[in-house]
Amino acid sequence: MKSPLLFIIALLISINTFAQSEYGPSAGQQNHNLFSGTGPNSGFGIKGGVSFATLRGSDKDVLGDFSGLTTFHAGVYTQFSLGNTFSIQPEALYSRKGIERNDSTFRFDYLEVPILAVFNITETVSVHFGPQVGILMSAKEEDTEVNIEPLNTFAYGVAAGAEARLSVFRLGARYNLGVEDLRKETNQGQKINQDIKHGVFQVYLGLGF
Repeated sequence: MKSPLLFIIALLISINTFAQSEYGPSAGQQNHNLFSGTGPNSGFGIKGGVSFATLRGSDKDVLGDFSGLTTFHAGVYTQFSLGNTFSIQPEALYSRKGIERNDSTFRFDYLEVPILAVFNITETVSVHFGPQVGILMSAKEEDTEVNIEPLNTFAYGVAAGAEARLSVFRLGARYNLGVEDLRKETNQGQKINQDIKHGVFQVYLGLGF
């Protein structure tokens, strides 16, 4: 994921050049911080976008031939300033993951909470990194509910990405690396250790208030 992220950062920096000329540096200096007290955004808002989900890991081949699923995520965020270039950004997101296999679509719906450290590169471009946890809300094959008992219902991992701010809008990209195994199945009381994990690339648009 290094090459795509470097490309995205370069793209967002180019957007930053336009943002500074169009809105002036004062908008970027706000950094959408909750405690800034001025500016069009006060540090909280809504966001949503496209997710490119797949499964990764050394044992993913036991699932047979499958392809990734293009789906969505949406939620809210807030941002707390801890200085001119650093802030903490908690989010609450509804995130759908899954795969396509054997002419069927498998969907896994999560409620996720990332807690991100945000570092400003320029006045309007930042990078972010941090842990996230989640709860599996439902699993479906096509429109039919699937028993989630064999699945890990508690999810955890890390998220990293980059973001540009343009007036009240945020445009960003992020990769979510799942750490927990998808399955927690047991066979006659013995845990089956399968290295099958989620991996999701996201592109999103945010709106601050």
